[in-house]
Amino acid sequence: MRILLVNPPCEPKTIGLRHIAKLEPLGLELIGAGVKGLHEVRLVDMEVAPRDLQKTLDEYEPDVVGVTSEIVHRNTALEVLRTVRDRYPRCLRVVGGHHPTMRPEDFADPVVDLIVVGEGVESFRQICALRERGETDYSSISGLAIPVGHGKVTRTAARSLPTHLDDYPFPDRSLTKRYRKKYFYLTEKSGAAVRTSFGCTHHCIFCSVRVYSNGGFIPRSAEKVFEEIRSLEEEFVVFCDDHSFIDPERMRKVAEMLIAAGVKKRYFVYARTDSIVQHRDVFALWAKAGLSLVMSGLEAIDEKALKRAGKRVGADVNDEAVRIAEELGFKLSAGFLVEPGFQREDFEKIDQYVKARPSILITEYTPLTPFPGTPLYRQVRKDLLTHDPALYDLQHFVLPTRMPAQALYRLQFEYYGRSIRRVMAHLLRHEPSALFSLHAVRLLVGLYRNGRAYKTAHVEIPDRRPPDAQEELEERRTGGEASEVSSC
Repeated sequence: MRILLVNPPCEPKTIGLRHIAKLEPLGLELIGAGVKGLHEVRLVDMEVAPRDLQKTLDEYEPDVVGVTSEIVHRNTALEVLRTVRDRYPRCLRVVGGHHPTMRPEDFADPVVDLIVVGEGVESFRQICALRERGETDYSSISGLAIPVGHGKVTRTAARSLPTHLDDYPFPDRSLTKRYRKKYFYLTEKSGAAVRTSFGCTHHCIFCSVRVYSNGGFIPRSAEKVFEEIRSLEEEFVVFCDDHSFIDPERMRKVAEMLIAAGVKKRYFVYARTDSIVQHRDVFALWAKAGLSLVMSGLEAIDEKALKRAGKRVGADVNDEAVRIAEELGFKLSAGFLVEPGFQREDFEKIDQYVKARPSILITEYTPLTPFPGTPLYRQVRKDLLTHDPALYDLQHFVLPTRMPAQALYRLQFEYYGRSIRRVMAHLLRHEPSALFSLHAVRLLVGLYRNGRAYKTAHVEIPDRRPPDAQEELEERRTGGEASEVSSC
């Protein structure tokens, strides 16, 4: 049986990493590995090769097509399935991924036959087995939502989350062999993605990770992680975990194995600042193993702002984590929450804080974004200015703000420019060859595209609320349940 897996592109109005980073579609590589040897499988990555879907459909008639979707891919994922249906109406059309899990109703569309909810490796394998036997009733498969018309779905029995990931196959990277030279991450001209775990135990009401994993942390063993990393050709590895260091002893063991085996690579991870402070010795090992960049949400620079944001980490802990990063020799990509009431002075305070701390290489300005399915979304849903999923990219302001939208986007673009100039100065001092390469051209083109997007971002969302509504929203956000917002 023929299977086609598709990674859809972002829409043009989506801002963010899409122009300055492209990583392999790891979820689809895992799905493909789950049916490898049982069926013929092809993968199309439209994020790096948008025209490949039509080219593939010209020569390859699939029996089953599977499309993955984050929230910003919702519309394009449906468009992919529409294209397949128009060309091959008898093909079974399946969608899965993070957003279909969080809001399967968003995919209750005539072009969708089945929606995979949660982990999809086993569900997709069972779907393909039934399809091969010519069956049309999939209700016996756990972890599905089936469209029944009028924007509604019926769910099959819930699929239990695994207790660990060791039974999962390694991703089938042969499926993306023709695309691998197109994958990169920021200043790194190539890169591979690795999943060592998923889930998070922290209570972050604006983060969907805890909802997806039911508050659990599901790891792979240190041995499996080491084996996969050692097999990679790429020298730069992005850990696509929600928070790898929830189990620090597991991560200590991985680092020790990499060091003992002489594996020479560079690593990007996500980690909380309190984890860096509490497990300094583990991060010291990882620095020795090749840890080069840690993304951490500092969120704010003073106690008052941290309390408003509900960050359960003090400014002193953030400062200590920044100091430890400098001592150990890895850099930080520091995330800061852009609150609805932000003015120029708020951006300026963050910029001055970052300038004084050379271990912070990248500054990320993140507008508060209530993702569907999260507790925060339920609290502020009536205040949302748009429900267009393509704009839930952590760069558009989807809640009312005190400043006019156009002025706020200009400020965000201006201060991102300052961060970029610091990155360029760092490269000029330490890696000048990186600035004089074909990859540098690719990165500069991506930055230019992001800049153009910021200049027109305000036209995508209606005007802000009047001042009294702004004040009411701010008061509600900074008091009561909304004060429980926290972030990784």
